Amino acid sequence: MKVLAIYGSPRKDGNTAKMMDAALAEFPKEAEIKRLYLADLNFSGCGPCRECKTTGYCVVDDDMQQVFKDMLWAEIILFGSPSQFGDVSVDIKKLMERTWWMKGALRNKIGGYVITGRRYIESTINTLHAFMLRHRMILGGSGALGYTFTEMGGLEYDPLALRDAHFTGRRLVELYYLVYGDMKP
Repeated sequence: MKVLAIYGSPRKDGNTAKMMDAALAEFPKEAEIKRLYLADLNFSGCGPCRECKTTGYCVVDDDMQQVFKDMLWAEIILFGSPSQFGDVSVDIKKLMERTWWMKGALRNKIGGYVITGRRYIESTINTLHAFMLRHRMILGGSGALGYTFTEMGGLEYDPLALRDAHFTGRRLVELYYLVYGDMKP
């Protein structure tokens, strides 16, 4: 089981990371888990070059080249994003833009997500669903939402957030066994 966990929040120990870690705690010990913190990477969004139209791959030489390899390697991709101004974080959005050339390459990979925010999370959900569906990924359930109510946020105000993150992890594992076989009880 190859899992790529993409942390889209600039806070490594924030609410999104806590929810991601709760979901990842549900994976079996033998799962290979790569944690990718987008805030640590140097990459841009998609630009005007359109070189991928002729080359078949992204030619921009930055940290996304390794991310592409990791996405191709993974069987499960778990996204974590705060809802910022009603949508995914800027780093998640840049990553999404840069995968345009990968059409078909993520087909049948299992995708899941956790989202944190105060309100207006619906557009964030829609963006993640659209990304996964456009890439023909298998949408791994309804994800997990963490409603954080203070200015700095806090999962202590949403007792369902971590529970749902654990459920999301379990659902992704369940789907893995359904898709790849070796069904375990």
